[in-house]
Amino acid sequence: MTMHIKVRRVEWLAIALLISLQATMLTWSARQPEHVNGVPILRVAAPKTERVSASISPYGPGFEQELLALFAAEKGYHLEIIEVDSPAQAMQALEEGTVHLVVGLGGKAPESLASPIVAGPAYATSRPILLHSSKRYTLRDEQEICDNPILTTQQRYLADTLSDAAEGVNCVPWTSKVDGVRVTPILDTLNEDRARFALVDDWSYSLWQPFFLSVKPAKTINREINYRWFWRSEYEDLHKALTAFWQEREQDGQIATLHERYFGFLPEEADYYELVNLSDSIRTNLPRYSDSILKYSKKYDIDPLLLAAVIYQESRFDADATSKTGVKGLMQITQSTARVLGVDRNDPRQSIKGGAKYLKMLWSEFESMDLDPWDRWFFTLASYNQGLGHVQDAINLSRSMGGTGRTWHDLKKVLPLLAWEKYYSQTKYGYSRGYEAVHYVENIRYYYYIMHGLVGLARPEAEHLGTLLSAVPSSWPVI
Repeated sequence: MTMHIKVRRVEWLAIALLISLQATMLTWSARQPEHVNGVPILRVAAPKTERVSASISPYGPGFEQELLALFAAEKGYHLEIIEVDSPAQAMQALEEGTVHLVVGLGGKAPESLASPIVAGPAYATSRPILLHSSKRYTLRDEQEICDNPILTTQQRYLADTLSDAAEGVNCVPWTSKVDGVRVTPILDTLNEDRARFALVDDWSYSLWQPFFLSVKPAKTINREINYRWFWRSEYEDLHKALTAFWQEREQDGQIATLHERYFGFLPEEADYYELVNLSDSIRTNLPRYSDSILKYSKKYDIDPLLLAAVIYQESRFDADATSKTGVKGLMQITQSTARVLGVDRNDPRQSIKGGAKYLKMLWSEFESMDLDPWDRWFFTLASYNQGLGHVQDAINLSRSMGGTGRTWHDLKKVLPLLAWEKYYSQTKYGYSRGYEAVHYVENIRYYYYIMHGLVGLARPEAEHLGTLLSAVPSSWPVI
């Protein structure tokens, strides 16, 4: 069945008016889901967060949006996503029957939900994290939680966990809530040294951390934040479909695979000096090679920003870079590979040509596996680092250990095992520093994410990256 997704951004005033009208004018039977060409409409309320609708990630439209798209495709619904400014607004809309489903909310499931609202299973967790401006002191003692204003969002569970953390010092935290649920205004306030402390969830912080370098973690609060979907059980068909959907997800691992694509590359804490170096390289070194990156990314159907991320990982845009293993140049190509590719690896532009050509050759080797487009590129990057044969060994090893061998989520678990004799002795191509391949791929994914985000946020580096982003090939993975 064809799936349709329609995203609507509305002000809460409009939602409140709609709730009021429906509450006074419609009976319950009249609020049953309407249909579009025979397909039932599913109205979903979701907070305006990066997890729901991606604004900086190159890896898809958003984690929650893809989960919703998966549900709609499997169960046959036409989606309308209504973005709201707070969890309270989302839950009120659900209670009033304006929407049928609420997604993207974190916190404890309410102990008593107003019937007929149902809380789905927890499918992801995070923890609250207290942040501070690096231009001021970090948290020196627990009493400071109560002596200083702490910025936070409208998500109630954050303030609640802060109150729990302050119980040990017998004081009341001083919280200052900003409008909405987006963390970027808070991070910007700390980054500009207009506040000392803020409290967000560590999931959101990890997504935005590389773009706010003057914001540092002060304390992680040991409280789990669980994410769930909420819906109305009175829609019998929808209730059955959602219950079945979550039971199926517990079995097939699709949520773990999706989580890996959107978040699996994020470090626990960003390397400040590495990020500064990346920014400097984009502004000073990248422009020398932009024309060649554009030319050969177009020729070999590669996103220019991904190719730039590979070059940065390989050589930091240093055309004279030489490894102790003998690889040289911007793309760190071996002499034998350069000969096969027909390029002079010492020439920066030919190095870019050779690297792009080699990436596309490796990518083509996975054609028969019919992989998810992103997994196929992650396999390609691992092959560029360790060789195609070792990646094929890892695929076979994953399958022998009960995995699918078809996702990066599976492959990154077994690649490090190729350095252990117990495992590589059973393979065709033998020993491999597979752990290096995992580190290599995750670094490139991270740099690629950052470059994409710098453009989306219109940071100064975008002047040098925007042209590259505008040349993404039409064949590039689109979710």
